[in-house]
Parts: sequence; C-alpha cells; structure tokens
Amino acid sequence: MSYKILALDLDGTLTDSAKSILPRTRAAVIEAQRRGVRVLLVSGRPANGIYRLAEELELEKYGGYIMAFNGVQVIECSTGRTVAQSYVEPELFRYICRCAKERGLQICTYRNDLIYTEMPEDKYLIEEKTVNRMTLHKVDDLVAAVDFPVPKCLVTGDPSVLAPLETEMRAAIGDRMGVFRSEPYFLEFVPDGLNKAKALEMMLGRLGVGREELMACGDGFNDIQMIEYAGLGVAMGNACEPVRAVADYVTKSNDEDGVAFVVEKFLLNR
Repeated sequence: MSYKILALDLDGTLTDSAKSILPRTRAAVIEAQRRGVRVLLVSGRPANGIYRLAEELELEKYGGYIMAFNGVQVIECSTGRTVAQSYVEPELFRYICRCAKERGLQICTYRNDLIYTEMPEDKYLIEEKTVNRMTLHKVDDLVAAVDFPVPKCLVTGDPSVLAPLETEMRAAIGDRMGVFRSEPYFLEFVPDGLNKAKALEMMLGRLGVGREELMACGDGFNDIQMIEYAGLGVAMGNACEPVRAVADYVTKSNDEDGVAFVVEKFLLNR
C-alpha cells in the first residue's frame, strides 16, 4: 500500500522524553514529505505548542497541517490560515467547571499564548505550560473571566479521580463533546464530539484521500480512535497497552526513533 498521509501525535510519539525531535526522526519525516507524503501533526496541544515542531519539520514548505486541540483547530502551514475551528458550548463549559470544582480538580482553557486557570501552581498545569511554552494566567473565577470562545477544557488531577470522572462525563455529555484522557492526569473536553479520528476523517475528505492511504502513529489514550481508523495504525513501543492492542504495528519507543523506524520501513521502503 502507498500511504499518502502521515498523521503524528506529538508527546510520546514524534518527540522524545525531552520533548525534542531526534535527528533521525526529523530527517525521515522530511524525506517522506519530499517524496510526496503530506504530514499532519495531530495533538491535544494548543497551536502555540505545535508551531515550533511544524517549523522543524518544514511543514510550510511541503503543505502540511497542524491539527491542534485534537483536531478542533486545523491550520494550513503554507498559509497560516485556520481552515477549521470549533468551540465548546458556554453551557457545557460552565458544567465542566462545576464538576471539576466539586471534586477538587483543576481546570484550564486557552487563549492565544495564555492558559487561563485559578490555580497556576498546580503541578500538572505547570507541565502543560512548560511543554507548550505558554504562560499561566491566574484568574479568581474561571467562568467569570472567560469572555471568549473556548476551544478546549483541560481538567487535571490524580488519575484515580480522573478515570471515574471520564466515565461519568462521557455518559453525561459524550454525545455533545469529545471526552478523553491524553495522559493519565489530563482529562480533555473538546467540542462537537470530536476526537482525532473524526478530525482526520474530515481532513481526508478535504484532501481527497481515503483512510486506507493514512498511516497514523500514537501512544496515548486519545490516539486509540485515530490508530483504529488509519489504514496503518502504529503504536509506539512506549504506548499504553490499550493503544498497542488496537494497532496494526508496534514500533520502537519515542526515545529510540520509533517514528523514523516506521517511516523508513513503510514510506521510504528502506
């Protein structure tokens, strides 16, 4: 099979444990683009946390796309134009905030290069800030402070609390929002029931490509649907077991150039 689209998760997949792209992986992805493969960076990160990686991979030159917030915002790298964007319904935003507070969990949302939160000292939000190179913006009341469209909500906390909350929220609002964990301690809420698979389906339609021509690589809970959907779904060697279970192929870990290995094997025929 000739794969025309390469969809890449970022953290734990494209990037190593230091959140960097290893030289061999960068070279392999650029070579695949030179041969006509279009690259889509599909991540729970906000766009501000993806631009640097897109530049490293020269997506602007080769017609790639950034798919931020798990596909809620899609940016055409060659023009910088946002070609798709959805927002959380205000009523649902208020509901999620209330549920998080009742359980003593932290919640944030995003605007430009700011992460809005009532608790900027939360260790998980500090990680989110650091990875995305954004600023934590403290507010006294998140619901009152947010007077702008919300692209995504992120609830953080102990995995033992987030796991049952994920199940509960899917039952309550899963028909109106995408609800999933990107890390054991990150519970994400995105509009319109979107997940990476649904976002990719829309993108493939836009690009005139079939799902059998898609290769997708990921490692986390929020990559499961994408890996199941792709013509070739690849789990990283460091992926959690549910991801490995649905994959067509398991590659090396993100610290062992796992993306480079499958790109060379399936796209470059090395």
